[in-house]
Amino acid sequence: MKVRVVLHKLFEGCGVIAAFFLIAILLLIVVQVIGRYVGYATPGITNYAGYCMAGASFFGLSYGMHKNSHIRVSLFLNLSTKLRFTLELWCHLVALGLTLYFSFYALKMIYWSHKFHDVSQGQDATALWIPQLVSAIGTSVLALVLLERLYLLLFEKDNPMNPVNSTAGHE
Repeated sequence: MKVRVVLHKLFEGCGVIAAFFLIAILLLIVVQVIGRYVGYATPGITNYAGYCMAGASFFGLSYGMHKNSHIRVSLFLNLSTKLRFTLELWCHLVALGLTLYFSFYALKMIYWSHKFHDVSQGQDATALWIPQLVSAIGTSVLALVLLERLYLLLFEKDNPMNPVNSTAGHE
């Protein structure tokens, strides 16, 4: 049970990090607008806003899945209890497989970007492995969320976090 508490704190932390990236986007845009207004060019700031957008997206994925707030179409899931369980299981397995696949290649991409000293093509010339960390960490944490939900689906059917029993976010 202690592992689940740590995982839930990790998932909540991802939500805080996603919110931080959204605030950073706002601040970067304000700095760029003010810079243009006073005639000072801020090179590379749009690249950093893009990196922050990726951070907000990837960290927000795991937080949203943890909070069961992803938009889902439940038309076919609500046909019958047996069919719903089978479809939920299939969806979780496919999502977990795709997430693990993406995580593996995101980590591999970081390795090669670091090895070849790959930098962005913008004026900032940022080492690309740094912003690529965001996608790798975000998808890895999403894989942990999906593993937990798969565990809940298979072994804790009476748990309110079980997607079969939960109605939040299923409309």
